[in-house]
Amino acid sequence: MRRFTLFNRCRLPGLTLAGLAFALQCLAAPSDDPDILARRGQQRPLAAGQTEAPAIALSKPAGGWTSGLQITVAGTCSDPNADPIVVNINGVRYYVRNLNGSFSRAFPAAKGKNSVIAECANAAGVAKASTTIDAVISPIALKVILTSDSDGVYTDLHIYEPDKSHVYWADTNSNSGGIFFLNSNGDNFDQAGYGPYLYVHPAPPVGVFRIDTNYWPGGAVQHTLANLDIILDEGLPTESRRRVQKPLARPGETQTLAYVSIQGNRQPAKIYVPGQDAERDMPAEVREYIKHEPKREGEAEDSAEELGYLPPQDTEALRESVTNVALLQARKLSPLWEPKQRDCAGLVRFAYRTALEPRDAARSAKLGIPNKLKLPTVSEQARKLLPSYPQIWQTGLNNGAARYGHFADAETLIGYNFRLKSRDLAAAQSGDLLVYQKPLINDEPYHLMLFAAGRAENLAVYHNGAQGSEGQVRVVRVAELLQSPDPIWIPRPENPYFLGVYEWNRLPPQSA
Repeated sequence: MRRFTLFNRCRLPGLTLAGLAFALQCLAAPSDDPDILARRGQQRPLAAGQTEAPAIALSKPAGGWTSGLQITVAGTCSDPNADPIVVNINGVRYYVRNLNGSFSRAFPAAKGKNSVIAECANAAGVAKASTTIDAVISPIALKVILTSDSDGVYTDLHIYEPDKSHVYWADTNSNSGGIFFLNSNGDNFDQAGYGPYLYVHPAPPVGVFRIDTNYWPGGAVQHTLANLDIILDEGLPTESRRRVQKPLARPGETQTLAYVSIQGNRQPAKIYVPGQDAERDMPAEVREYIKHEPKREGEAEDSAEELGYLPPQDTEALRESVTNVALLQARKLSPLWEPKQRDCAGLVRFAYRTALEPRDAARSAKLGIPNKLKLPTVSEQARKLLPSYPQIWQTGLNNGAARYGHFADAETLIGYNFRLKSRDLAAAQSGDLLVYQKPLINDEPYHLMLFAAGRAENLAVYHNGAQGSEGQVRVVRVAELLQSPDPIWIPRPENPYFLGVYEWNRLPPQSA
């Protein structure tokens, strides 16, 4: 097990449809806890007296060839505060610490040519250095690489092989010949940080491999993005790759990132990613495996509270009310929405709380709901499904039991209360969230929008995060988002900053 604190607000500049290039941000400000800030790995401002972009030089690899499965990338950056260093090897991105102007880290090698690019950046600019090295190694049938976007965290890699054996940092023995590389940095073999965590298998046996991550934030609770790269038949003409990204926020949580089904008779392997791939596309062998799969790290027989799902009629009423309440705020802010709570996460909280509460005419008038707009109400039965109502947001765990509260920041909302539904916008329904994250930008990394369907055009609703008279709820057509001049805000699966469509975990999963 690993060890482990959270705070976020949203801030969004005003948006006009002509200003999408530099708007479209619902920004969640982080904690000012120095321990958290020190572990975020952000690009720090220029040091006193410094005005120039950094210079970078690579000392390793020096070119030529290697027969090792890993390549050490080392060098110097003239700005010791330009942290982290970004390393890209054959299209796979890694982060490495800048320690007083020097960096060194071993990364997975691929058969044949390895193109290495290293970058260091500060507020004045970006410096790059590159080299190539040939790896004289055999093709690798299965390679699994796990990294995170935050320093000071553990995103431990856990592999369950087809015979149900568990290979991970505390037991690296593989009965079938898999090779598990400890998260080593120099002489340190258990260091929190970006990774990489690496597992390779030159001849994986037929059957299902399960790939998990177990998350421990180290000295401070923080949200991170786990990045899993699965590479099949590396070094062969049949090589294929799949990248999986998963937000993590709960200390001690274990998430299954993917299942890999190895086929016999030289048939190509199959990858299934829960929460991203449609359940109907689940390979039959994975479906059978799940019926008897090993328990996850830290999972006991009675560890998880069974979530009660809202019945269908309440689900539809909730979605409609959440959407209408959010859209109403764009016309006139409700006097019952506490001004200090007005940010992008606050809009989500207010819309859901209002949709769930019992309302009469007097309450609707206080909320600022027009008489002609009849918001559907949810039943008392629905509220009874929430164990601590009106505290509807899970905020953490106490000795394995869920803890609930009235307040949840952006990290807590998507980490504990909303589940990833799909990275395909076509799956979005009214009341779902469109979630963005800009890795390594600590001041304002999280971006939340509420999706509103059922109008002439689909809409996205969000608060601009400003306080006082400048605070506004904005509405933009989803068609405008898809044509945004700034690609960061395009809600498509190929956009790495778009985490996907999230739905409240009290609503029945769409695939159920």
